Formats: sequence, structure tokens, C-alpha cells
Amino acid sequence: MYEKKKTRSNIWVIPLIAGVLVILAILTPTAYFSYMGVTWNWWMWNLTTMGVVGYDSVSLFISDVDFIIPSIVTTVVALFSAVNLLILFSSTRKRNLDTKNFGLKSIISAVLSIGVTIYYMIAMDIAFYGGLSVEGTTFPAGFHFWEAFNPGFGIISLIISAALSFIGVGVFQYYSKRKEDIVPLRMETGKDYIPISKTTMGSLKYCPECGFQNLLTDASFCTNCGFKF
Repeated sequence: MYEKKKTRSNIWVIPLIAGVLVILAILTPTAYFSYMGVTWNWWMWNLTTMGVVGYDSVSLFISDVDFIIPSIVTTVVALFSAVNLLILFSSTRKRNLDTKNFGLKSIISAVLSIGVTIYYMIAMDIAFYGGLSVEGTTFPAGFHFWEAFNPGFGIISLIISAALSFIGVGVFQYYSKRKEDIVPLRMETGKDYIPISKTTMGSLKYCPECGFQNLLTDASFCTNCGFKF
């Protein structure tokens, strides 16, 4: 029997940070403009705030369908990516290393974050290109949104989150191939052990997942945590 090394257990930090970054992307502006006391911020969920020094700022949601649809799609996809990463973080930390779906879930979130970022940036440019008037400010046809507005942290954090997810897959694959990451078993209960066989596990009479003792020798599941042998 063998025990997983501590080195691999800390991999749960990667999906945690990546998930938090996606949440920050939703809560922070995806684009901003600032010049001569004038500030203008856009959030992915269609909120925009405009302010001029000496005057109260204005907040509003653009009712144009060209903005509503991209905002809904982008926000929903970002939320799904964040939830997926946080679930991955929780399961990986709980079981020390979630070898079953770690790579797949990380790649899914990375692709979603990159894909929705590209989609949002293109959609915003298209929405403005046809001409638009917002609170008395007119944008003529042919206007390119990203020529006037800068990408905000809401865009940057999505890209960083995707990069971290890809890095997490690489780190996982690296440690999975290292022989020293699996060391001889220390006979202590409550550790995360990997049984060689059901027979060996049964003779020890404890669960390799949670350390629960006094198991039946022919048990297929742990009566404490439900782990399948």
C-alpha cells in the first residue's frame, strides 16, 4: 500500500484562485475610459457608470438588445466557470487530490473564460459599430469600442484565470508522473491511503479514504464515508 505525498495536495490552491478571479471579473469593470475628469466604466452584466468631476455620477443599464444578449451570455458563462472551479477546489481539497476530473474540469473553465472574453470584446465592438447614443453622448456609425475604451480588470482577470487553469493541468500532469510522489505507507489511520487491493484493505479493517476502523472483510463500501473499495 502507498500514501500520496503532501506535495500534490496543495494543487487545490490553483482552482481556488482561478475561481475567485472569475468572480472578480463579474464584480469589476470590463472596460473603462478616463480623460480630463471624465470617467466611464462598463461591467459585463450591462451596467455602465459615467462621471464628471464636480457632478454626480450616472448609472444605467443599456436597453439595446445588442448589449443585453452579450451581457447575459457573458455573465452566465462566467458564473458557470466560477462554480465549476470552486467545486473542483472543494473536491480536490477534500480528497487530497481529485484525480478523476481535475484536468478535464480545469480545461473546461479555461476554454470558457477565454472564449467568453473573445466573444464579449467582439460583441461590444459590433454593438457600437452601428451607431449609438448614451445619455446625450453620440457614437457615430463605424465607431470601434476598444479604440476609446481600455480593457478593465474584468477582462484581464478572466484571462489570468484561464492561464492558471491551464497551468494547473500542467502541474497535475507533472506530479502524476513523478515516482517520488507515491511513497511507502505509514501505518496511521485518518490518512489518505491508496489500497493495493480489496483483500489487503479488508485484512487491515479500516477505510483507506477516511480511516474508519472495524470494517467487514467483505465490505464494498465504507459505512462511515461511503468510499467504494
